[in-house]
Amino acid sequence: MKIEGKKVILRPWRESDATQLAELVQDRQIPRFTRVPSPYKLKDAKQFIRERKEKWKKKSDFGFAIISKKEKQLLGSIGICRVDMRDKKTEMGYWIGNPFRRKGYASEAIALMFDFAFKKLGLNRIVIKCDTKNKASRKVIEKAGAKFEGIEREGGVSGIGKKMDLCVYSILMREFKGKKFK
Repeated sequence: MKIEGKKVILRPWRESDATQLAELVQDRQIPRFTRVPSPYKLKDAKQFIRERKEKWKKKSDFGFAIISKKEKQLLGSIGICRVDMRDKKTEMGYWIGNPFRRKGYASEAIALMFDFAFKKLGLNRIVIKCDTKNKASRKVIEKAGAKFEGIEREGGVSGIGKKMDLCVYSILMREFKGKKFK
């Protein structure tokens, strides 16, 4: 499966992505604001990719590599997890490597993921959480149309082992309505 936008392609992870993935995650901001562990080695990247494939088969998680359409380069990761088909809801997470931030890649990847979750999977609600200190991510999530619901105090532990207060956002299918981002 491949999902194409104007600037990015979302596709399932491949074993051949492991080296690029391990290199991108060396950026200190990723483990600071996500659960990605630090230090992160090639074996961690290979394990991550294996886990994504297994969870995809079970249809509990759908993890995608974010690839630049023009250069065919790995930019980051996006996915939905804990897919609940009964209650029609899921959680979404993403990150973009440092050299590729502030170029609209995250916004487009999020819009494509919303489209996939709502239209292809028939879900109704997507929750997105991010560290309260991650102002850039909060801005992207709000731009995508998600509504702020509150703060989950000490709701997660970062990849560097620090407790994170998390901003909780959600978007419903009726709020998305196929919105596209520039």
